[in-house]
Amino acid sequence: MSGFGFRDVLLVALLGLGVTGQECSWNKDTDFPEFPPIMLDASFEIVRPAMEGDLRVVRVSAGAQLTLACPGSEIANLGSVAVDVTCGGGDLLVVDGTEWRLHELGCTKKDKESIHRNLGSCGDGGAGVFEGIGFEIYGPESFYELIRVCFDPSAETTLYSEHVVRGANIAAKDIDSSRPSFKSSSGFFSVSMSTCYTQNSQSALMKTLLGDEDLANTILNPGEQLYFAKGHLAPDADFVTEAEQDATYYYINAVPQWQVFNNGNWKYLEFATRDLAEAHGTDLTIYTGGWAVLTLDDINANPVEIYLGLTENEMVVPAPAVTWKVVYEESSSRAAAVVGVNNPHITTPPTPLCSDLCSSLSWIDFDVNDLAHGYTYCCTVEDLRASVPHVPDLGNVGLLDK
Repeated sequence: MSGFGFRDVLLVALLGLGVTGQECSWNKDTDFPEFPPIMLDASFEIVRPAMEGDLRVVRVSAGAQLTLACPGSEIANLGSVAVDVTCGGGDLLVVDGTEWRLHELGCTKKDKESIHRNLGSCGDGGAGVFEGIGFEIYGPESFYELIRVCFDPSAETTLYSEHVVRGANIAAKDIDSSRPSFKSSSGFFSVSMSTCYTQNSQSALMKTLLGDEDLANTILNPGEQLYFAKGHLAPDADFVTEAEQDATYYYINAVPQWQVFNNGNWKYLEFATRDLAEAHGTDLTIYTGGWAVLTLDDINANPVEIYLGLTENEMVVPAPAVTWKVVYEESSSRAAAVVGVNNPHITTPPTPLCSDLCSSLSWIDFDVNDLAHGYTYCCTVEDLRASVPHVPDLGNVGLLDK
């Protein structure tokens, strides 16, 4: 009978270990299931891909403890909403001693976000209420907050939102041309938001408010992108995974912006913000909000305040006069505020709310003086906060100039 020597024992032991001494890695484009689970690390942070050459790669350390979750559905082959797993090395995950490949642990359908309500007061004088948009991992008690909005229930508008752009991961984000419709959820609006944003409703509203059909047709001209669009506060493109991107589609995460502005300088500001995060490779905390109410002159040259809720005779859902964005790099304790004028009909630059510093910000790389696509100016956070008290107090921070 042949002997069973030391080398044989060692070989069996190594085979039994598999590749548990190695890190786990997956190609985001080839190794993930059709409906990927949300993957969280031990610190309850989403694990996101990063660019490695031309590849989008997800890596976790050997033996790392992870959670896979399918909010709104369940994990195929396991039948549970969420499960704790261990990196088994290579492309293997270990669940209760059994090895699985990631593509075997997909969700039965797309992840579904949810809103956690009434998280405390916010805004100047407590005018708003914090609401969180995110994912229930094991259930309501384990909520991953993606976006926090400060919602004013009296005016039925969001004072500002807060989210994070992940500079180390944003270049590896999912690209999907299909997007969900905006959702209202319940308890936020007394009017039909989908109706308020239709061009027919806006056309009828303008004729009523301005008192003249020809003037209304000049002010509102869809062919020239002159209509109110749903202006994302925390935009989908600021997020990495498709589940995160889809979660941004709530009316409480939008304010009425002229489309020519939304698709003009405001879009370029969002591009510039993501480029800055990627160049620095850092997380940028972004606060975005609206301020004051847009006014337009009626046929008698009298200023009229614009509320989209007036389509249903409710003075709610104001079109803001300006929208602002604060970009905060906590790692360097620097920040900058940027303000865009939400009125493409102006013929001269308006008086800014703060001293303009755009020429000092090297990452602002678009034409800030373009009146038709959103006149824009920049300032310190403290200076803007003096005029817009809802702007969060970041304390003593330097200028995020480059």
